[in-house]
Amino acid sequence: MALCVVVEDQDLQRRTLAVTLQAARYQVLEARTGSAALDVIAMHLPEAVLLDLGLPDVDGLDLVPRILQVSPMSRIVVLTGRNSVAESVSALRAGARHYLVKPYDREELLVVLEREIAAVNLEVVHDRERRANVFWGADPAMSSIDSRLDRLAESPWTPVLVHGETGTGKEVVARELHRRSQVGGAFVAINCAAVPAGLMESELFGHERGAFTGAGVRRRGAVELAEGGTLFLDEVGEMELRLQAKLLRFLQDGSFRRLGSENEMSSRTRVVAATNRSLGELEASERFRPDLFYRLAVVPLAVPPLRDRAGDLLPLTRFLLERIASDLGRPPRPLSPRAEKAVCRHPWPGNVRELGNRLERALVLGTEGIIEPEDLDLPRDEAGAAVGASVILPDPARLRRLLEEEGWNLAAVARRLGIPRHRVKYRVARLGLRRPTGVEKN
Repeated sequence: MALCVVVEDQDLQRRTLAVTLQAARYQVLEARTGSAALDVIAMHLPEAVLLDLGLPDVDGLDLVPRILQVSPMSRIVVLTGRNSVAESVSALRAGARHYLVKPYDREELLVVLEREIAAVNLEVVHDRERRANVFWGADPAMSSIDSRLDRLAESPWTPVLVHGETGTGKEVVARELHRRSQVGGAFVAINCAAVPAGLMESELFGHERGAFTGAGVRRRGAVELAEGGTLFLDEVGEMELRLQAKLLRFLQDGSFRRLGSENEMSSRTRVVAATNRSLGELEASERFRPDLFYRLAVVPLAVPPLRDRAGDLLPLTRFLLERIASDLGRPPRPLSPRAEKAVCRHPWPGNVRELGNRLERALVLGTEGIIEPEDLDLPRDEAGAAVGASVILPDPARLRRLLEEEGWNLAAVARRLGIPRHRVKYRVARLGLRRPTGVEKN
């Protein structure tokens, strides 16, 4: 049963309207002042609000955006005794969905209300479908990111720094923030590590015709293309220092210049930066400006590696299987018990990206029926269990001693321990052990 809040200071009109709606099988709450209405709406988040503009404590037009701030999904239908075109336009611009002049027709009111509530229900369905494109799971770190994105969406221009290992889904987080922010602009992504240093400024801020050799036409940069939306800077730690200063200025006041131009321009966009380096390393790096770091890291979000989300691993695998199968136009295939064990025992150094790639390979190249470990191309021993499943990895002191004895030859250490090389590599990285200067990589 849909909930409507009737905001009307005249007692008789408010009660009459409430009875009309209750007869039409709506749940109704009443308020006679603007402040009371905001309290009721914030607490109950109604599908519809019938709002009289002539309230004793506040102008109804001023109340419209405040209602939408506490309950963005509510549809507002304005009711007034003043037949003013200017006022109706102002109400619609403020966010109201419809405008009825008293005395309004009862049937017209119910038709309008039915249409607006149907739109709310459809929007809720679409929102659930969009949220279904991202798997959050039960991991506390991911749940924290999920809730923080909702709060960040209410502040559409606040910079965000997303950090985590390669393949953890940093761009997925950035795109989800953009979607929840419901801004009108586009999502524009740049991989700072993939763009040559000489072209990065043009890529970011654009250029004028003749700005450099080969610049035959004027070109808009990413900050212009992302106007009113989100600019995603992946691997921001790879940006050269000279350009970092220009990015800092843009973050501070939204101003920039196209390459080869003397004209100051402006663009308002949220900047979401991502890095696979630790925040401490980024802050201490002489290759990254501390002032830019602090400006980008207004809100830092740490995406955990897949190996730290053991409880989410199998549910995430099933989620990805269904989505990938749908994208390929194929029926989903379940994992066998042996495959599930292999998935749980694999360290997943490539994180969610590696998991998705292996699942896609299994769906494309594997045989029909359930998915076995062989379809995922996971290493196996003679007994059929995942390699390293029951191996107890050495403590840090013993591992360091073995590394020193073998001259940091990971393959030799792996042979001595009887485990795959990638398990040794993972353990070394996990413990933060570093190869001494002068020792060659292997």
